Amino acid sequence: MRIRLPILLLFITCACHITNEVSPDQEVWEYALPDTEGLSRETLLGVNDLIQLNQFLEINGLVIIKNDKLVFENYYQRVVDSVGVVTRDPTLRKREIVVDIGTAGLISALSAIGVAEDKRLLSINDPIEQYLPSYSEIFEDNPEKSEITIAHLLSHRAGLSWDEGIRPFSLENDLNQMKLANDWVRYVLEKPQTAPAGLQYRFNSGTGMILAKIVENVSNQDFETFLKENILDALTISSMEIESDPQGNYNGGDGITLTLLDWTKLGYLYLNEGTWNGRRILDPNFVIEASSVQNEISESFSQGYIWQRFGDNFSFAFGTPHDEIYFVRGGLGQLLCVMPEENMIVSIFAENFFFGLSNPSLSLFAEITNSFQ
Repeated sequence: MRIRLPILLLFITCACHITNEVSPDQEVWEYALPDTEGLSRETLLGVNDLIQLNQFLEINGLVIIKNDKLVFENYYQRVVDSVGVVTRDPTLRKREIVVDIGTAGLISALSAIGVAEDKRLLSINDPIEQYLPSYSEIFEDNPEKSEITIAHLLSHRAGLSWDEGIRPFSLENDLNQMKLANDWVRYVLEKPQTAPAGLQYRFNSGTGMILAKIVENVSNQDFETFLKENILDALTISSMEIESDPQGNYNGGDGITLTLLDWTKLGYLYLNEGTWNGRRILDPNFVIEASSVQNEISESFSQGYIWQRFGDNFSFAFGTPHDEIYFVRGGLGQLLCVMPEENMIVSIFAENFFFGLSNPSLSLFAEITNSFQ
C-alpha cells in the first residue's frame, strides 16, 4: 500500500490519504510513516515546528528517505507579519521549485568524472594537463601545475590560490571574480600556485569548471549532454539547469539548480553504491573511494572526493553519531547527508550565510538524528 502525500506536508499531518499510486511528480519512492521505519514521529513533528518558528533561520525544504521510503517532505516560505515576527509557511512552497544548490553542485562534476573513469576515458590519478590541450601554455609557463591530478581537484588539494569562504558578495571573493571573466576555466587555472599539489587543502568550487571541461574533452560531448545521457535520464532527473560562462564552458561547481527531490536522488545513488533500479551508474569502488577520507581538514570535518565526513568535534558539539555519514553542502546551508548504516538520506534546502559549526542546517540535521528510535 502506498500513501499519496498532500503536495506540501508528508505524513506529519493528518491530511494525507491512502491510494495505490504515488503522486505523478514523485515516482521514485513509496511513502511510509516515520514510525514504521524506525524514526520518531513526535521528534519529526517537533523539528517541523522548529523550522516553522524560524529556529534554523532560512530553511526552505526538508526531505528524509529511510529504508527506501519517503518518510518526510516539507517546504517552507519565509513570512513576516505586521509586527515583524518571522515564521515559515508550508503552504507557499511547492516541490517543483528549482533551487541553486551552490557549491554542493560539485556532486555533478564528481559523478560525471566517475562515469568517465568507468568508461576508461580517464583516470583520476592522471595529471589534468593531458586533458586540457587548449590551455597548454598555462602548464608550460607554470611547470608545477603539471603535477595537479584530477584527484587533487576532487579533494581540494590542487594547491591553487583561492578564497571563496569569506565576503560572499565581495569582489575579493574568487568565485565572484571568476564570473566576471570571459573564460572561467582559464581564470581558475591561472591562479597562482601557493603549495605543491597534494599538500594543501583549500576549498575551491571553481575546480568544477575544470572537471566539467575535462569530461567534455574526453567524451566529445558537452558536459550537460554527458550528464543527461549517463546519469540524469536514468535517475529521471529533468529539473537540472547548468550555468555556463561566455565561452560556453559549463560550471560543474556552483552552477547547478535542481528540485530538492532530484537532488535527493543523487544522494540515493551514492547510498546504493552507484546502482539505480538494478542498473550500475557508477562503479561501487568509485563511490567508496569518493566517500572515504582523503585528507583531514580539521577536528570537525574530513574530506573525501567532494563528499565530506564529520569529525569528533562535530559529534561533541551536536551530540550526533558521525561514523559512516558523509555529506556535501553549499555555501547557503544546502545539505545532502548520506547515512549508510541507517539506510537514510537527509536533504535540506536553505539560504543561510553561515559556515563551519555555526551552520543552522547542521543543527537541523543533528535534531533529525534524535528521531532514531
